[in-house]
Amino acid sequence: MVLVPKFTPELLTSAPRRGPAVPNHNGTLALFTQTTHTIGEEKALKEIRVMNIQTGESTRLVEDEKAHDALWLGDGTNTVIYLKSGGVGITWIMMADADNPSLDPYIVDDIQAPVNNLKVRPLKDGSIAFVVVGFADKDGQLYNEESNKKPHTARVCDSYDVRIWDAYKKPQRYAIWYTTFVKEDDKWRFNKPLKNAVAGTTLEAPINMYQPSNSTDDFDISDKGIVFAGREFEVGDPTMVNISSVYYVLLESYVEVSSQGPRKIAIQSNVDKSYCSHPRFSPDGSMIAFLRAPYGRGTAVSIYVNHLDSPRAINVFTMVTGKKWTLIPASFEFAPSGYFVYITADDCGRVGLYRLDLQPNAYPKTLLRSGAVSAYHPLKQDKDDIDRVLVTSSNLIQPSIFQIVDGDRGIESEPYVISTASQLTNLGLSPRQVSEIYFEGGGDYCVQAWVVKPRDFDPSREYPLLLQVHGGPISAWNDAWSTTWNPAVWAEQGYVVVCPNITGSTGFGLDFSEAVLDNFGGRPYDDLVNCLEYVKNMPGVDTVNAIAAGGSYGGYMMNWIQGHELGRKFKALVCHDGIFHIPTFMLQSDFCDTDGVFGGPPFMWANIDGLERYNPARPDLLNNWTTPMLIIHSEKDYRCPVTDGVAAFHTLKALGTPARFVNFPDENHVVLKEENSLEWHRLVFEWINQWSGVAAKNMMKGLTRPV
Repeated sequence: MVLVPKFTPELLTSAPRRGPAVPNHNGTLALFTQTTHTIGEEKALKEIRVMNIQTGESTRLVEDEKAHDALWLGDGTNTVIYLKSGGVGITWIMMADADNPSLDPYIVDDIQAPVNNLKVRPLKDGSIAFVVVGFADKDGQLYNEESNKKPHTARVCDSYDVRIWDAYKKPQRYAIWYTTFVKEDDKWRFNKPLKNAVAGTTLEAPINMYQPSNSTDDFDISDKGIVFAGREFEVGDPTMVNISSVYYVLLESYVEVSSQGPRKIAIQSNVDKSYCSHPRFSPDGSMIAFLRAPYGRGTAVSIYVNHLDSPRAINVFTMVTGKKWTLIPASFEFAPSGYFVYITADDCGRVGLYRLDLQPNAYPKTLLRSGAVSAYHPLKQDKDDIDRVLVTSSNLIQPSIFQIVDGDRGIESEPYVISTASQLTNLGLSPRQVSEIYFEGGGDYCVQAWVVKPRDFDPSREYPLLLQVHGGPISAWNDAWSTTWNPAVWAEQGYVVVCPNITGSTGFGLDFSEAVLDNFGGRPYDDLVNCLEYVKNMPGVDTVNAIAAGGSYGGYMMNWIQGHELGRKFKALVCHDGIFHIPTFMLQSDFCDTDGVFGGPPFMWANIDGLERYNPARPDLLNNWTTPMLIIHSEKDYRCPVTDGVAAFHTLKALGTPARFVNFPDENHVVLKEENSLEWHRLVFEWINQWSGVAAKNMMKGLTRPV
């Protein structure tokens, strides 16, 4: 293996990015996507690959930048079905043979509209259920915007949620569409037209189609029908925008319109307003389970289950197991037997995998608590009838790990690693660079933080501190790989990077997460103050030339500490997509707080004191803004609108404080395009290295480039 000199932004950008590994019907092969960017080129190499689970070796099955939603067909063969975006909005249905990767994929049929989020399922009659998501027009028919061009560009919206994430809400609703494939004369025939699962309702389904999350998680299919998380399309009351429920559509056939339409799953508590997501059928289709949080407490997520012959869903932890769990479920899947579920949850800076038996007095048992689990799929039982799980995970130094975990014994055991991304590209990173610390927070509690050091760290030397503040604020720094905020690539510039899980972080109990409510700049700020004091005593850390950086809520915190004493402790700050003026932010953002983040309603006419309490733009704080700051804000960020970044920059310039403004007109809350991401890193490192003294050190070493 060739030793690379340093992990650079160029290496981060060009390293292959793998999607989750999904096993076939007998657990011998796994399907995954891989994207590889060559620096300087406009388009990346996008592949669908097939891996031998026993050896870890993979083969390219499809190379096509327009291919998406690749799945195993599920008919007992190794046929792969996927969608391909065509011209004028057409979607091609494609198939490929994983047993013969050298054969060209072939077209099965087409859909005269853009669709995505494909799911398939073999049915008892030998056909294949085919389900996708696409727009519906006002008459409930599949809609193709490309073939319905208007002579004007006006947008009209009567709903409060006029824009979401990085797009303006369209007048057409997202809908779930279904039909079947039938095999005739050894060829698959596609039954047209597709049927609309939410026809005749005012629902949009599934939820979160405008968001960056994977919306295939928000619906599921079985022999008996479709279950989905949906919400009302037109919402006038802003506090009701994010309310969602789970609906069940009973199907007599996947080629006929449902005679009953969507049925809302009621809750045992008889409380109507809640946030629901991630619905799943049990393997036999007799139960529906889903994630739910009560209205006003979006963090208090639990698993609910509904027997289809029962009128209401019940909380698994209070009504089935009777055992409270201190962690908060992020996702779950039924085991093939249906007698237990696999769960992921944030856990003290990690994302673990757990098993919960669906019986009284059961408590989740740890299967894997190393790094961050991002996907997991039960494998076919082996000859000893042991349940195994194919897990995709990562950590702070490893972009992608495919491994097999024993899911039967309910005890944590050493996983069998099949493949790692570092086998494709040597990143030059080592586990020795990563450690964790605990320090006293702003109250009677401890705070965990990850520490990432340069590969050539020498404790007899000093390296400037780089303090990173995560977004959210109800989120966490986990032992997970990131292509945006990657602590290792910052550390390799010559910093000791500290990533504290301050008040509001997930994985440390619900109370710790919810303690940020009505405390936006209070306890989290105190935690950062104590973090800096603790780090001062760490060998090799230079806090005199420290830098702080953060995005989203972390960007807000950069603005907040600018106005306070902590801001003077840093040589420079980096604010990415931060909040500047809270009262107007709450009216411009696509986010409408219903959890009491600011101690009351999110509107200035109803709660001005609460909104001003932790407002960085308070006049009494702005004169303190003297620390040099780089502000990055993208044009299509509708979560934290770009006007907040411009206002913060104007403030700094008017005060005579060194500042620079960077704008990406084609990016949203996260800089995702590879060349933009590379430039983001170059500009950030140029800024921080200038103020921390790292650039001068590099010049003395003969390194002319700052990055």
